[in-house]
Amino acid sequence: MALAQTIVLPEVFTKTIPSSKSGLKGTIRLAPGSNADSYKVKIKSFGELKHVFRQPAGSTFEMSPIAPGYYDLVIEANGHTTLVKEDVIKIEPNKTTEISVTMLKAPTIFLEGDATKIIMCSACHKKLYMEMMRGEGGDFHTGPWPGPDGKLIHLPDLNRDFYPDSSPEHLAYVAPITVASIAKQPKEKRDACRSCHAPTLILQGGDQPTPPSLREKNRIDGVTCASCHLDKDGNVRGKYDLSAPHPTVQDPLFTEARSAELCAACHQTDYSAPAQQTFLEWKNDFSPKDDRTCQSCHMPRVVRRFARIFSDRPERAVGKHLFPGGHSPSMLKKAATLTIAQDPETPQKIRINVTNSGAGHSLPTGHGPRAVLLHVKIQGPDGTILMDTTQKQALAVYTVNPKLPPVSEILHAAIRAGASETISVSLGSEPGFYRVTAELYYDLDRQVDYNDSELPLIAVAQSEIKRP
Repeated sequence: MALAQTIVLPEVFTKTIPSSKSGLKGTIRLAPGSNADSYKVKIKSFGELKHVFRQPAGSTFEMSPIAPGYYDLVIEANGHTTLVKEDVIKIEPNKTTEISVTMLKAPTIFLEGDATKIIMCSACHKKLYMEMMRGEGGDFHTGPWPGPDGKLIHLPDLNRDFYPDSSPEHLAYVAPITVASIAKQPKEKRDACRSCHAPTLILQGGDQPTPPSLREKNRIDGVTCASCHLDKDGNVRGKYDLSAPHPTVQDPLFTEARSAELCAACHQTDYSAPAQQTFLEWKNDFSPKDDRTCQSCHMPRVVRRFARIFSDRPERAVGKHLFPGGHSPSMLKKAATLTIAQDPETPQKIRINVTNSGAGHSLPTGHGPRAVLLHVKIQGPDGTILMDTTQKQALAVYTVNPKLPPVSEILHAAIRAGASETISVSLGSEPGFYRVTAELYYDLDRQVDYNDSELPLIAVAQSEIKRP
């Protein structure tokens, strides 16, 4: 992997000249081949920002008067070293301090490339780290996961690296449900699955993300910061034009208009088993009617600083890195609605409508065995239970791939965004009032039943129907 040259410090030269006012004058030179068209100068005193302004690249700045004293100087330029040096500037009475600074390319500190550990980013981006690694602020829980024999599936470094409430991105490689699902795949398909669970960099150059492969090292971190933000040259790419202690590049792929393309690198594949089509489900069924993107729901924005250790940095709209989805009970409850109504043409029957009202893609989506289960309970006029599927096979199962075994008549294709599916059920033969309860559950893997007693509830509907 080609990495940018590591450079340690910018060059700074200072001198003072007599003047009628105390002031500061400076020449800022940016590294050759810079993609920055401007630079920013900040003057701070005891951590408090006193002056800030932006200048075109190659121009000279000048400010006066400035109260005599010692100041911290911060110079920022996109893709360059951020110069932070205490007491580098002394403003003397009736003198102008002249500085000459050569800003060098920011040092490449991610020498491990796609194997860069998330913990390395935590030094500055603690909040994002806590969301990804610890699931701080999340509501999901994915383990422990027992095998068919009741014993916990073995996980690598379980005590150190597995957190029950982590973001699914961190759990992508070590969660029990992942280990179990991949283990069931044919041997030749397992790495095809794992290539998105511990991926190489998707930013390999060009205008589009690159579908990843399975990285060689540090797989246990799952999907890392580097997976989506680091490019092959050691630059950190993102939405904003900013400087940092590492190379940064403002990338149009991180804008609202194109951010979903980043997700497509893994969530639109033709080689996994079965193929994942979530991106096209969103693009074809949802986006023509709604301007929300993948990040709108799975990375909701909050206004905060990227790096809390730099107190003078502005707050920006930053996506939460929790990635709620099929592992999040609160997210699932927004996905679908249930209604129960008497059939107007056949009063002895009822119609149960399942509507994909909240997911921005098909429900369910992604991994082939994922399923939505419809359970129904009907109580007759005399209190007799006429139907109760909660203790046996569901009345209807909507799944990503209905062709996966075990195949049965109750299996249906996933419900597309905004669409409804109707199930017709007969009431008993006696006239009177029938109590009907319908419940919709989410199953991460319909091919196993040892976890079905604790499936998360998506929606519930109850109705009292009078049969003539």
